[in-house]
Amino acid sequence: MKVTIASVVNSALLISAIGLPMRAFAQNPNPSDVFDLGKVRFQIVDATFVTKLDSEKAQFAETKPDQYHGLVVTLQIAKAPGVEVTLTCQDIALHYRYGVNSDVARCYGLSGYSIRQDEDRAMALYSQGWGKSTTGLATTKSGTVYIDVFFQNMEPETRDLYLFIAQPTGAHFVSQGWKKN
Repeated sequence: MKVTIASVVNSALLISAIGLPMRAFAQNPNPSDVFDLGKVRFQIVDATFVTKLDSEKAQFAETKPDQYHGLVVTLQIAKAPGVEVTLTCQDIALHYRYGVNSDVARCYGLSGYSIRQDEDRAMALYSQGWGKSTTGLATTKSGTVYIDVFFQNMEPETRDLYLFIAQPTGAHFVSQGWKKN
């Protein structure tokens, strides 16, 4: 079964199946699958500040290291064995506090998944924040997987990290699409 993380709403993780026809959504405007967070759980297990990072697609080198660092957050995802999970940069935001202020950082990189936390995971950086990572054969079979997520421009006083995945819009609309002339 292929699933894509879609939203976190009222203590439920919404997961929508890939490839459903538009009419299926028109008949039922609710997401196709709802999982209790007791069944799919995200936990931040590590956070590492960096000034340089090599990746498959690009390199990160902080130009103002006295002001900012990048942040690699390691997530542990507990899920049902056999469920394929896809995370996209666009669906991930990090809310955090620094000093007396708070801010939000968007995701600019995702690693591959692994079944061990201490394993090296190849990172892919995306300058526009348009990237995704999907579990492979071994990580789909596993009930617990790990992934690294990258954020830029983190202040030295960064603390209190809160990860948000696909904040809901609170609205649904069925489009008829558009036709070529």
